Amino acid sequence: MAAIKSEPADITTGWMKSFLADPFSEGDRIYTDTISERKALELRVIGRRAAWVSRYKGSTTLGYAVVAKGIEEVKIVTPQEARGLNELVRGLKDRDPELVKPFLASYYTVFDKHGRRDSRLALQDAEKSLARARGEEAHAAAWTFQQAVDNWIEKRNKPDNRKPIKDTYAAEVRSVVARTEFSKVINLPITKLTSRMAEDIRDAVLKNSGVSMAKKAVGAFRKVLGYTYRYHRGQSGMDGHQPWWLMLTEDGVIGSRDREPSIEDIGKVLALGEYFLDHRLPGRTGVQHGVRDNVFAAFVWIMMSTQRVSSALALRHEDVQAWEVDGKEGWHQAVWREGVMKNRKRFVLPIPPSASATLNYYMMKAKHIGSKLAFPSEDGDDVQIDRSAPLNFIKRLAGFDDKMKEDERAVNLLELNGVDYWSPHDVRRALTTAMEAAGMPGGASVVLSHTIDLGEPEKKMTDAQFEIWARNRVAKITAESYGDIQHLRLKGEAMVLWTNAILASWNHARNNPLFVDAAETVIVSDLAGKWANVDEAA
Repeated sequence: MAAIKSEPADITTGWMKSFLADPFSEGDRIYTDTISERKALELRVIGRRAAWVSRYKGSTTLGYAVVAKGIEEVKIVTPQEARGLNELVRGLKDRDPELVKPFLASYYTVFDKHGRRDSRLALQDAEKSLARARGEEAHAAAWTFQQAVDNWIEKRNKPDNRKPIKDTYAAEVRSVVARTEFSKVINLPITKLTSRMAEDIRDAVLKNSGVSMAKKAVGAFRKVLGYTYRYHRGQSGMDGHQPWWLMLTEDGVIGSRDREPSIEDIGKVLALGEYFLDHRLPGRTGVQHGVRDNVFAAFVWIMMSTQRVSSALALRHEDVQAWEVDGKEGWHQAVWREGVMKNRKRFVLPIPPSASATLNYYMMKAKHIGSKLAFPSEDGDDVQIDRSAPLNFIKRLAGFDDKMKEDERAVNLLELNGVDYWSPHDVRRALTTAMEAAGMPGGASVVLSHTIDLGEPEKKMTDAQFEIWARNRVAKITAESYGDIQHLRLKGEAMVLWTNAILASWNHARNNPLFVDAAETVIVSDLAGKWANVDEAA
């Protein structure tokens, strides 16, 4: 039997008009649609039918372009409609191949109120039909776990909520449920979730990331499902289900957090990061840079500001302002709006000139054109860098990140350079120690935002008024009293002391040999004159 002739064709309106004038006289043949950009859409002429066929993970007849007279129950679609159906069917085959058949059946039988074909209604009908066939009609109508998470964040994040959550906590929960351990349940109907599934996820997170993260995973289940069950039981499909998550817990104990890097340790890690911006970490293949520009910029900012990671990374470019005031050249301020900090209050942090020069250098290296964020992710202009990225940077230096854990090629650069492991959050303890040693323990409190009560004046300001107030007050930082509502003079003195110490330690580390492999040392400052601004700032 001879093979059917196949050829490409730009199936335009004009081409289709010509084809329909005489569709069958040339016999059996196949036209591959080139307009759909290699999406494997074909127009097959076989016998007395011309059918649209999607060739993706098998062949699926979408409908007919034309049939000979006398053939009943035909489904006629245009080229434009066929391309749309092809895209939908490809997506359904990736999601659930069993949806394709009921979807196409519904597409030609389910109509909107105007009597038109409606792919959305057809898909809804197909999902219900398939659910009934599988005995899962209740699950088909239920929210997915992701929908429950989205609803919880939307409702709990509203200002008029009885106890609104802050943006950083919402981001933390999103980060937790985005972990790979949740990947098999995040898009499941919540009516399908079981205590066994949640326990398996909890145990996997405990094994991979420790007690603290396992408790956050348990908390995500309890908070999201508890809120959904209490306020949206009928809407979500949970009516009649037992609240098993109330018994879900994690009995591990988080050890006392007593890690505290020395200023010398911080300087060494900064110098190592500076080197690995343009060099591959030991034992790695493929990736040319040990740390990306945006991650290192974020890490430098956390070391200088000592703010909590989530709050530190929430800044936008417009929140970091330069002051053009006589006597204050080179000073900047970072302004956090209400709801970002842990205590949900506005916060201003002055940044001395020496720190500003270094921060600006690395922030500009990582800046995305058009991004509003000071620390954007590589995933998009308006996507904030993941809060785990600065911690993962230190893990990579220590050689026990997910990629190198238990790999014999891993090299612990921290240990080689005499640095104990620590996390970005631990730098806050180092600030407290430094301020106590300098005889100004209150400086740590105001910088860390532990005890600040902004008072009635601040509460009555709009964001725009607060920004003007901050600009004017911080511009006169050396003249203001310790008692103003943001303790700006005390913050400024503390930040000068702290950032000068960090820059001096960084400069010392980069001018002395550092291990960058098991048997290799370099002096970072000797490398082609780069990073000159760190010398100048220090």
